Amino acid sequence: MSGPQAVPDVTEYGTGLLHTAVRALPDGHQWTRTVGPLAPAAFQPVTGLGDRLTAVGRDGAARLAVGRAEGRGRVYTVPGGESVANRLLSQGPLPQLREPMRGLGLALHRLHAEGPPPPTERLGPPRGLVRLDTWLAGRAPVARAAYVGDQLRHRLGPERWSRVTAWCREVAEDADVTLAHGAPGLGSLVAGGDGGPAALLTGEDLAVAPWYFDLGWVLGELVELKWQLGGDQQGWQLLLEALFEGYGRDVGAQWNRLAALRILLHVHDIAAYVGWHTAGFDHYATFLTFLVDL
Repeated sequence: MSGPQAVPDVTEYGTGLLHTAVRALPDGHQWTRTVGPLAPAAFQPVTGLGDRLTAVGRDGAARLAVGRAEGRGRVYTVPGGESVANRLLSQGPLPQLREPMRGLGLALHRLHAEGPPPPTERLGPPRGLVRLDTWLAGRAPVARAAYVGDQLRHRLGPERWSRVTAWCREVAEDADVTLAHGAPGLGSLVAGGDGGPAALLTGEDLAVAPWYFDLGWVLGELVELKWQLGGDQQGWQLLLEALFEGYGRDVGAQWNRLAALRILLHVHDIAAYVGWHTAGFDHYATFLTFLVDL
């Protein structure tokens, strides 16, 4: 009879949109991400762009980790076992996170630099942009999200709602597109193990989009975290500056538009895939009003 077996070190969490399991391996970590039961679309199929994506992660850039398909999910093997988002939530804008943010900016710059993918890849707009556009247009398929949308539209007022709807359409209709990550969230940015480079889980949302879509996604998450968590204001600013330094430019005067769109998508996803927010969404309406009016 064999002896007792060690129980694998596994951390699991998720929503109706996405489920994540992180398993410790002898030489790293295995991340398994699966579309949630309420997800409106499957992951983007694994494409023939692997060499282009792999080439991004060199000379200080975050590695683009392309997972292998496994059923409805993706499996990634990377050194780290904790996302940058989790570190920010638990410890704030640590100086140690500036290098992963710089590496992320550089990785996104290199990803965008070669232009759009060949037509044979059949990539469309980012899944998140489609969710947001559908919701802002009043066509949300999830009743909870539709209700929150009505409440938020009332709080913001028709003029502001029309303004953010127009901003979303401008992004969706911009013809100057490139290959985009599609959802380079801080929850997908895995801090490097033992000081090594970070890894960005890549492939689920590959899309064609304007260059500023990816950069605006990260900007919006940092702006929201800075607003929600407070704390070291200079530390948050330095993380943003590290991101832009890595990319080689910032998003200019439209930063508030991109931040507002990303935060609106987060509101939608909380309502649709997490359930009722315990504190409601009034505080989001107040902050969105500030951003839209800038």
